[in-house]
Amino acid sequence: MVSTLGLLLPVFALIALGAVAGKTGVLGETAARELSRFVIWLALPALLFTIMANSDWRSLWQPEFLLVYLLATFSLFVLVWSWRRRYSTLEAGMDALAAAYSNTGYIGFPLLFLVFGSVSEVPTALASMIVVAGLFALAVMLIESAIHHALSWYQRLWSVSLGVLKNPLLVAPAAGAIFAATDWSMPAPVSHFLSLLAAAASPVALISLGLFLVQSHQRSAANVTPFWTIDIHLFSLVVGKLILLPLLVAILAFWVIPLPPLWAWMAVILAALPTGTGPYMLAEFYQADARRVAQTILFSTLFSLLTLSVLLHWIPETLRAPLQP
Repeated sequence: MVSTLGLLLPVFALIALGAVAGKTGVLGETAARELSRFVIWLALPALLFTIMANSDWRSLWQPEFLLVYLLATFSLFVLVWSWRRRYSTLEAGMDALAAAYSNTGYIGFPLLFLVFGSVSEVPTALASMIVVAGLFALAVMLIESAIHHALSWYQRLWSVSLGVLKNPLLVAPAAGAIFAATDWSMPAPVSHFLSLLAAAASPVALISLGLFLVQSHQRSAANVTPFWTIDIHLFSLVVGKLILLPLLVAILAFWVIPLPPLWAWMAVILAALPTGTGPYMLAEFYQADARRVAQTILFSTLFSLLTLSVLLHWIPETLRAPLQP
């Protein structure tokens, strides 16, 4: 638990820093939205492009692992979408993404490297591509379709296509994948520029989230359910993310599509990670109510301290990376 806490503590610290900055007035009322716009249009696209552009597609071709992780994450996404669309098709896309979107970038890479060593880099990169490209694309298409539901099917198809092409969170990884498929090499100044910009994505997103939490709590003080209240809806999303998704992956990886034990355990740990900031950024992009998504990120990160510690305790010692002297 100590090692897990050490990896999650910076996440809580950045969220708390944003909350304190909002509470004390260091950052104003519009700061959360402006920081979100910075992440959506500049930092996160740079990160997504970099991940895809630097991918070695030959080493990343692991069809069994891809199939396991794709089936599990998309199954949970569709399950939550089907459940929530009866109430709001727009919020259904946000909720489904929040339940299936693992924080592979900010927590996944360091945590799996600590437990399994350098062998974890490929599966973590694969999981990252699935959530930042596949899940994002599906969520955007469903949300765009919901927004334009009154149009005819061909007008809706045109509007959805335009919405996808205008979304920087989808254009960036697609451009990165195209670049990776070429024989080009990225000039050092460009690579350094993108690395600097990409490095700001996670910390700024978490600070923006802390600001949003404070402002949401202040707005809810009068006539809305307090932010810290965990209702059945929120509880279901957090349980889906921390328990149901890793359970689905475990069933697939150990019995349905058997993976080597090391890869199976890495897939389970990746699925058990808390919700990343991507769904919150998407909610901000569409100017939707980000309250539920923000709550899911915060509470899944908090409770993952317990669930991840239990899972890490169950991993056979023979699969762990040897401790460095």
